[in-house]
Amino acid sequence: MASNDLENGTAALNPSSLSPGLADESGCASSTSSAPAVKNRSEELPGLPRLNYKLLHHKKKLFLVGGLLVLEGSILPIILFYPLWYTTDLRHGILFAIITSFFGLVSGLEFAHRSWRLIMKDDKYRPLDGKRWRFDFTHMTLSIGYTVMTGILIGASIPHEPLVRPLAMPLPLFFIEVGSLAITSGFMDARNMPTTCKVSSTPKGAPMPPVLLTFIEDVVAVDGGAGKTYRKRLLGRYKASKHFRALIKGLNWFWGVGCILVGAGSLAVVWTIPQEIAYGIGWGAPLVFTILWTCITILWAHRSLQTEKKTWMADLRYQCQQKEEKTPES
Repeated sequence: MASNDLENGTAALNPSSLSPGLADESGCASSTSSAPAVKNRSEELPGLPRLNYKLLHHKKKLFLVGGLLVLEGSILPIILFYPLWYTTDLRHGILFAIITSFFGLVSGLEFAHRSWRLIMKDDKYRPLDGKRWRFDFTHMTLSIGYTVMTGILIGASIPHEPLVRPLAMPLPLFFIEVGSLAITSGFMDARNMPTTCKVSSTPKGAPMPPVLLTFIEDVVAVDGGAGKTYRKRLLGRYKASKHFRALIKGLNWFWGVGCILVGAGSLAVVWTIPQEIAYGIGWGAPLVFTILWTCITILWAHRSLQTEKKTWMADLRYQCQQKEEKTPES
């Protein structure tokens, strides 16, 4: 039943459903006398919404789709460019036509798949209170990014002698777009500024969350297939746990500043070094950055989530001790 509720997006978020058998809302019975049992139930804690989504359970799809996207978006342009540029007599226009033809092959299919999920009649994957023909925030961000990138690839390939430097710009520009969103949303969040429009499940006029939270919500709910229940649980976790909020905010700035630096730095290098080397930098540097930042993120998130659980349990025990001291002996 629980798995069906998760898939259908109807699971409840109240603390009692997250931790069966609690004696009261504070969870004293579980936190004081049933610590081993809590650990055996995937470390469910009273009042702390579980995300109910583990990447390791979807590792095959993650590695397959992620690997194909990396191949299309970074590796393939490099491994096609240099052999065709230096070892063949192909006209450069044809060379780049071959490379450009592969762009969007995987990402386009994935984009079409998530589009279909968002416009399905069944309201399973859309944002909370979302309408059928309105996509989520991540979808709109990707639409703008893909449009700009495709326009540059087509426009710079049209001349008889293609413009190599502009053809190295799409990925750095995309990183600048994502970094700008992260920094802007981080600033708005720090100032408690309201949203000017609906941002996925965050309604218009509500405090603007870090865009990283929105990206996680949209990607896992739609591309990961977790549905609306995950959106509810993620936002509930963000609201309930100060440690989780600190994690998301820290990672949002970490990725935002990093994306701006690697995007702007790559663009600067692309326009100051020989064009043959610049092409490899434009498509390769963002990949190196992503691998490094992802490794740091995994370690950071793992440590922070462990700290969150330990602190949450300690707070529960303290609250129970306080409650027991105030309760008169019968």
